[in-house]
Amino acid sequence: AVEAHAPHMAVLRYLRLASPLAMRAESLSTARVHDFVQEDLSAALDWSAKQGRILTGGGVAEPLYTAARGYAFEQAQLPHHHLEAGSTHDTFRAWRWGPPRDASGGGGGPALPWLTGGWSRPLFAGGGEESSDASEACVNLVTPSLFVDIRIPIARNALLDALGEREEERLRLLARQHGFAGYARLAEVQGAFGPGGAAVAAVACTRHHAVDWNFLGAGRPRPNRWTVTPLGGNGGDNGGDNGGDNGG
Repeated sequence: AVEAHAPHMAVLRYLRLASPLAMRAESLSTARVHDFVQEDLSAALDWSAKQGRILTGGGVAEPLYTAARGYAFEQAQLPHHHLEAGSTHDTFRAWRWGPPRDASGGGGGPALPWLTGGWSRPLFAGGGEESSDASEACVNLVTPSLFVDIRIPIARNALLDALGEREEERLRLLARQHGFAGYARLAEVQGAFGPGGAAVAAVACTRHHAVDWNFLGAGRPRPNRWTVTPLGGNGGDNGGDNGGDNGG
């Protein structure tokens, strides 16, 4: 298990998936979906907005995530910068095959074995709200360079059945999902400490989105940047993922 943090904002907890190419079966079981049949439609339609509120600590990310507070960043570090500029493929190619990078781009350093793999997300908390694997299926696939991140609310399928022929509401409900993928630049964090004050092999990660379900032409104003700490200590099978989200 690992824990990922964004400065002053969200906390995410991840568990390694039994299979890196499949969601855990229990996350999508019929019994658990049935528990959400009676969920109010307005609450279900609020799912995407809630993801954004959790990620931004209830909307405080922008005023807190500033250079004056120690969180300086460049425009090229924003998750949609290269997508908007049309430079995604050339940039990713240079990162993948070029010489080692320095930490100024959020990347560089060796890929850690404990970070690579498939992950679920049992907890996503921030801004006084939370979601868990009881309400959504989340899968993160992480390689030394590329990542894929998919989140789907479990209640959605049952509510779609309940809506019957109400096509407009069905379409709005179908839009409640997140999916994005791209390149993750990694850098080891020196002097990081885990539970009990023990030194751990933490990693800083900056994600650059190449494809994004929620990108509608206006890029996110903050980097998709996280510091990841293996909860079980260093190395081994305690792998990690940087989490992150496109909400807000």
